[in-house]
Amino acid sequence: MSASREKSKRKEQPAGANSGSKKGMSKGLKWTLGIICLVLVIAIVAFFTMLTNGFFVTHTTAAVVDGHSITPATLNYFYKDAYNNFYQTYQSYISYILDTSKPLDEQVYDEKTGETWADYFTEQALKNATQTYAIYDEAVKNGFTLTDDQQTEIDTSLDSLKSSATSYGYTSLSGFLVAQFGTGSNEKSYRSYLELTQTAQYYSQKIYNGFTYSDTDISDAYAASPNDYDGVNYRVFPVTASLFETTDSTSTDTSADSSAASSSAASSSSASSSAASSATSSASTVDPEVAAKEEAMASAMAEAAKGDEQAFIDQAYQNAAEDSKTSYEDDSYSLRSDKSYSSCETQLADWLFDASRKNGDTTYVASDDGYYVAFYIGREDHDYNMVNVRQILVSVSDTTDTDAMATAKAKAEDLLAQYEAGDKTEDSFAKLATDNSDDTATTSTGGLYENVVPGQMVTSFNDWCYKENHQPGDTGIIESSYGYHVMYFVGEGDNYRSYLVENKLRSDDYSDWTTSVTGKATYTENAFGMRFTTK
Repeated sequence: MSASREKSKRKEQPAGANSGSKKGMSKGLKWTLGIICLVLVIAIVAFFTMLTNGFFVTHTTAAVVDGHSITPATLNYFYKDAYNNFYQTYQSYISYILDTSKPLDEQVYDEKTGETWADYFTEQALKNATQTYAIYDEAVKNGFTLTDDQQTEIDTSLDSLKSSATSYGYTSLSGFLVAQFGTGSNEKSYRSYLELTQTAQYYSQKIYNGFTYSDTDISDAYAASPNDYDGVNYRVFPVTASLFETTDSTSTDTSADSSAASSSAASSSSASSSAASSATSSASTVDPEVAAKEEAMASAMAEAAKGDEQAFIDQAYQNAAEDSKTSYEDDSYSLRSDKSYSSCETQLADWLFDASRKNGDTTYVASDDGYYVAFYIGREDHDYNMVNVRQILVSVSDTTDTDAMATAKAKAEDLLAQYEAGDKTEDSFAKLATDNSDDTATTSTGGLYENVVPGQMVTSFNDWCYKENHQPGDTGIIESSYGYHVMYFVGEGDNYRSYLVENKLRSDDYSDWTTSVTGKATYTENAFGMRFTTK
């Protein structure tokens, strides 16, 4: 082929058809790809900006709770409250449950399921939110709104938080809330949360207080089920295998003597016979010889103590393990006072609350690890009045400090002297309490405590309140773990039995109401939104 023809052929081929040349990219395509890359970069930057500034925490749905879409920020408030309530409940031994220095989503709550503590508190938060919204909706439906005073409480709470924020160096409350609840928290959303929860709380309280009961309602309820309201006084001694871990002549003789009395004791009461027959299951996990010694001791002790409380106290001391004898030197160690049915040892409850039970009755019953020997003292029907008192507390932070206690006692005596030197009226005592008491919970009411329930206060306070033959106007000074109390006896309050019955009726009715309002409420989690909740 001539050179001219070859040249002509090359001219006829399309541009770039030569296999040895690179395929080029048009300017339009380059521009389009550049725009796409720019958009992606902007999108990525925007995503991470929204991620860091809390956009998703406040603008996504973590869950739909009883028809309400709630954000991760709102759920975080419920989460933190669930954790705080748990912490307060178990504060004294929280270190045995949680490692507070380690993230909760790295601590396993349930070994079987692998559920973490973060999962647990998230579930509690969702449940609490579900109930709260259900009650809130019921309140709104019935026209309930917070009063001005209740709204003021919310303002006061926020003001208190603002003061805390300032003291910790935060320039705004929102910054402090972020530190407490996580990214996305702010004053506006937290106020909304408080208004929601306070509305539900105050409406619930209104419903609770709204139930009323006549004297007939109360007496009928008591007559139908006295065991729900009465208490019992008794003594109990546990007989376990540990009492026979060491062999000595004393314990051998005791168990041998006990064997001789076993059959007569067992036949003396159907409850004892029942216990003996059920002993096989209890003793099956221990040596049969030890099990026999346990039953023999329990039987002999029950027989020897019949009708004789001191004999029971002596037997308890004699049969106690050496490392427990010091405890049993105190006569009250085996005593159980005013115990409700549910707080008694399960195996003893029916026997103790049998209507035919009388003082001096004894029994022994199989327990999970041996036997319980019991001595019945009496029943408390709580048919007496509670008391109303006033007090002026002179507190001492460390009651082991003898100098501080002496100073507090001198002040208490001086306050009582001031009262005695005046007109000696309840109003004058109330004024002294308002001006001088360290008990901030009652200074606004002149130190008044109404309807003090037996056992409600520390022992010395309770004993003074329920001292026999108290007359209105009686005064005194008592010492407690809080310091010193100047006391004033106002008079009797409401009937304690009626109080117990009414509280149970009210509690049952409130529980039924709560179930009717919240029982069908549900929640549904949103996987994307849940990623932005606190862990």
